[in-house]
Amino acid sequence: MHYDVISSNQTVLAMVGADTLSLPLPSADTRIGIGRLKWGRAEELGTPAYWCSQVWMWGLEQPDHYRLGKTLEEEVLACLLGGYGIPAEVGLAAYERLRKAAAENPDALCDPVRTVDLLSAPLDVGARKVRYRFARQKGKYVAAALAGLRSIDHTAPDIDLRDALTDLPGIGLKTASWVVRNWRRSDRVAILDVHIVRAARMLHLFPQAWKVERNYREMEKVYLDFASAISAQPSLLDSVMWMTMRQLSPAILSSFVAPGYDRGSVRKPLEQFVLQLT
Repeated sequence: MHYDVISSNQTVLAMVGADTLSLPLPSADTRIGIGRLKWGRAEELGTPAYWCSQVWMWGLEQPDHYRLGKTLEEEVLACLLGGYGIPAEVGLAAYERLRKAAAENPDALCDPVRTVDLLSAPLDVGARKVRYRFARQKGKYVAAALAGLRSIDHTAPDIDLRDALTDLPGIGLKTASWVVRNWRRSDRVAILDVHIVRAARMLHLFPQAWKVERNYREMEKVYLDFASAISAQPSLLDSVMWMTMRQLSPAILSSFVAPGYDRGSVRKPLEQFVLQLT
């Protein structure tokens, strides 16, 4: 990877086999649309140019990496067992255990007693034995969700399928979006987990008063509009943000102050930017 910093515009280079590919980007001082947000430098972590270039490179190397399961049922299972408070490695270990149980008996996971027992036993995570958090609660959710999934139209459009999934126990908009993004490779939904929201707040995309619990759909629209504004595939942008942000230390996170913004404007009301971007 190389960044050309000589000209006013930016060029990101990537080696793919024996080929050198390039991505032209606007200059760091160029504003995105008519809003206050600037592209920033491609090598500066957290700027729009950084996210755009990383999405481009990720797409060259791993364009199809979403699905965790081979069926919609398995995808629901994987996403339901992951998420907030569950390290990715632990969630995947729990998923593999329950997936194998379902392969042996398709009805096994519709029994809440069985699913709770499976989740309660220590998991092998690397060289460690780890207990799954919320085993009783998630076990009951898994059983009820997989039973309820049988009555949902699996061929429904992305948004309709996402909304239908939220009627299942233990599945909110974030988890349902995660399922649809993975299963459909959908760019019509956003997985607004803590890492994505943190990256978006670094850019001041959301008003401070907005909360995922109350404003998911509004935040989702702004995220999707931002992805469109920087020509980044939303589903890939989500993956890049998630992989990047989860690895940053609190000290590094605290050092960021609105990358890409005029320093004097970071405290101005954001609603104006939201309207201009959309």
